[in-house]
Amino acid sequence: NMVKRMEEHKFPWVYLHDQSQEVALAYGALRTPHFFVFDQERKLVYTGRGVDNPRDPSKMTINDLENALDQLVAGQQVSTPITNPIGCNIKWDGKPAHWMPPEACDLV
Repeated sequence: NMVKRMEEHKFPWVYLHDQSQEVALAYGALRTPHFFVFDQERKLVYTGRGVDNPRDPSKMTINDLENALDQLVAGQQVSTPITNPIGCNIKWDGKPAHWMPPEACDLV
């Protein structure tokens, strides 16, 4: 279970369970996890992976999510606004195993 894995590895983010898949589809999520950071005007300023090595946090060298949040809080432009999310592809209800929304091509 993802919540248990997050607790074991002390990942510092909130896990959203989107059973209806409405949120994932609306945001254009491709994998789990897939992060989205918005500024005060609700403009998307970062989307993508959390870290560069989620399978083994001890080998992590880049925390893209933390970098984006730090830059946003400091009033700076996010230097890397998009990265490829790392994780399992989302399994969409009623769709083939590797189906992605048509808009996904614009994100990768």
